[in-house]
Amino acid sequence: MTDQIDTWITDTEISTRFPYYTRANADEVGPEPFSPLGWSLGWAKGCIPGVANGFVAFGVVEPEEFAVDPPEVFGNWGGYFYNQLSLPRVMGVRMPGATPEAIDLAYFGDHPGVPPYTPHPDDNNEAQSVKLAETMGWVMSTASFPAQEEASRVAMQFVTDRPDLTMLSNAELIARARNLAGPVLEEAWTAYCQSALGASLGPGAVQAICEAIGRGPDAVKVMTAVGGIESADAGVAMWNLSRTVRNSASLMAEFDAGVDGLLARLRASDDPDAAAFVEEWAAAIAVHGHRGPNEWDLRAHSWTTLPSMPLGMLERMRHQGDAKSPSDAHARGVAERERLTIELLEMLEGDTEAHGGLQAGIASAAAFYGFREMGKNSCIRLIHEAKLALMEIGYRMVADGVLDDSQQIFMLLDDEVDGFLADPSSMTATIRDRDATFATLQTLEPPYIIKLEEGVAPISTWPRRGGGEKAAPVATGDVLQGAMGSPGVVTGIARVILDPSDPGAIGPGDIMVAPTTDPSWVPLFLAAEGVVVDVGAVASHAAIMCRELGIPCAVSVVAATKRIPDGATIEIDGSTGSVTVVEVP
Repeated sequence: MTDQIDTWITDTEISTRFPYYTRANADEVGPEPFSPLGWSLGWAKGCIPGVANGFVAFGVVEPEEFAVDPPEVFGNWGGYFYNQLSLPRVMGVRMPGATPEAIDLAYFGDHPGVPPYTPHPDDNNEAQSVKLAETMGWVMSTASFPAQEEASRVAMQFVTDRPDLTMLSNAELIARARNLAGPVLEEAWTAYCQSALGASLGPGAVQAICEAIGRGPDAVKVMTAVGGIESADAGVAMWNLSRTVRNSASLMAEFDAGVDGLLARLRASDDPDAAAFVEEWAAAIAVHGHRGPNEWDLRAHSWTTLPSMPLGMLERMRHQGDAKSPSDAHARGVAERERLTIELLEMLEGDTEAHGGLQAGIASAAAFYGFREMGKNSCIRLIHEAKLALMEIGYRMVADGVLDDSQQIFMLLDDEVDGFLADPSSMTATIRDRDATFATLQTLEPPYIIKLEEGVAPISTWPRRGGGEKAAPVATGDVLQGAMGSPGVVTGIARVILDPSDPGAIGPGDIMVAPTTDPSWVPLFLAAEGVVVDVGAVASHAAIMCRELGIPCAVSVVAATKRIPDGATIEIDGSTGSVTVVEVP
């Protein structure tokens, strides 16, 4: 199929002003290609203008400095999402005390292949530097962000007020989806972008001060178990469900029988334990059902639309002992954080500036990690509500024999939907052809860096995933150096997990090795003893979640999933990011 296509229908233009794009850290947002409808509606109409507003509100740029259509804040080629590399570097130039290199490290980690910063004559802007200085002062001193808190409230209100979608007409369903994934999502992203940008400042200050006094590994420890991290709540809810299962012989037997048809069996059962589980499950899904892999895409299944995913994770979590309780781990993390904070501040008693900087940095990190995860949760909830409306149309089209699968509705572009609804058969062949091509795109390895001077290589030349140059396998005694994620030292059996819906046999005594993770992976964190990811940084979702749940985590361990064989014994130190190979099978 790829020898017949060189471009895809959602490909964007390369900005001449901000000419570098990267897949670094993009896997957290889009590990798989975005569907045509997911990009042309959710991203083009919601996320991208919201991010643009956020960069302006934060003080990075003036409105006229960059375009939204075509977008200059993100890129998309072959369906794959790309982070802007040049635009955040401008923030590094303009922000007092920052550098482009520091921005790279905060957002992308120490990942190879990122081109060095090349100055542009318009990068320096004194007026924006003044605005950024004001923003920095706010980020380092505020304990509240009303706009973010309001966006969270609005998103949850749409969930609780969801109408019976089966009773809406197709026109009403698409109108609901366009509203939620358009202007409402744009508003939510405006706040979320500011939260995400602000989340790098406090941690940067903490890391710099800890390094300066010879206590670098302690930086991550004083940013652990800060509380108020919404994305961790889903993991806690799933943990509680796993305890309900573990403490019931009848529920354990039902899970032993397999997760296929599990909910139907439990709903039909007269067992009071089954009824209690079903009630607890419904409450958890009502709040956390928007989670799922590739959750930024409208097309991707969620815990609500494909419950076998979270049930499969529960199947693994139920084997974990009660000693892994996230609430107990959080309490231990709080105690250690508070002890270390006092100790480090005492070391700085004679340096008023550093003492105040560390206090402010720790407080800011706690606040903005919370705002960042609150912001993401808000956006994903809105995308999920739009997703459910669109999937309802898909279900109807399958019932009418127009589509083969409900997800094929997402092969349309937003400006094609109305014509399709008016005459569904007119686009059936096109949809099926796109669906086949889209399946092929999912098997490809997109370029890591996109540069204006080189352009985008034709899709027909992209290698297959797992092909090309092989990563050097590890040997006993090797140390893979990543970056700090979440403190703690643990030894266990490496289990390489590439898809959270296929967790394999991961369980107690194992360490999960994954390419990247988002909050939908959190239940698997609790099924294991530690986490290693190929990409990420101290502010990545994997690191923040693990710190809240008390799970050691090393991030930016380059090619860990390719180099560490499943079944190897490894030791990770989350405070330094090191992974030591103890034994290779």
